[in-house]
Amino acid sequence: MSKTSIGLWLIISVVLLTCSAAYAELFHFVDRNGVIHFSNAPTDPRYKPFKGKRLASYEPNRYSEKDFNKIIDKKSKNYKIDPALVRAVIKAESSFDPQAVSYAGAQGLMQLMPVTAVNLDVINPFDPEENIEGGVRYLKHLMNLFKNDIRLALAAYHAGEQNVFKYNGIPPIPQTTDYVKKVLNFYREYGGKITPKEKDKPIYKVVSSDGTVVYTNKPELYKDQQIYLISRKDK
Repeated sequence: MSKTSIGLWLIISVVLLTCSAAYAELFHFVDRNGVIHFSNAPTDPRYKPFKGKRLASYEPNRYSEKDFNKIIDKKSKNYKIDPALVRAVIKAESSFDPQAVSYAGAQGLMQLMPVTAVNLDVINPFDPEENIEGGVRYLKHLMNLFKNDIRLALAAYHAGEQNVFKYNGIPPIPQTTDYVKKVLNFYREYGGKITPKEKDKPIYKVVSSDGTVVYTNKPELYKDQQIYLISRKDK
């Protein structure tokens, strides 16, 4: 876990334990190492109000996906991305809870990490429109980066771009492989279509001489290594 994630989780824990109300105002600053610090009781002069930021505690989600249909359709149209894919990602990430916070510190509907949110100019990740704007923008970036390969884009959304490049495919991380399958299943439920090229592209398991395991749809990149066919279609 990164310093940012650890620090954020500790701060979130304190906030949740000390707030009697459902929400708490947050302050933040970024130190010289790029670590983002959050607090509801700032003691350092570098802390600035995290504009409009309120952190949900343990209240149940009072929203449904229909509450965000207009925003999703609007942002998807702006970035020319299938709204069914956006809905699938949101359902997998937060179940349409705009106040969701993960153990790692990811926030809002599309579960943006604080650093990612800052890079995407998202000021308030708990605001549905801002969060979806940032999430869709990032998802479009990943689709372009991986040449519209939905699987790789989703793997990068979950595990990071560098991990996808590192393994030349979906990283051999159980949570990531499960995440990709889950989102694709939701994508179909929302009417999304997997193109024949993507649907029929098999997934291979590659085992290197040192025992490293890689999952990829491009086995030709791995020479003189053990290659096993995993599946011929999404399940």
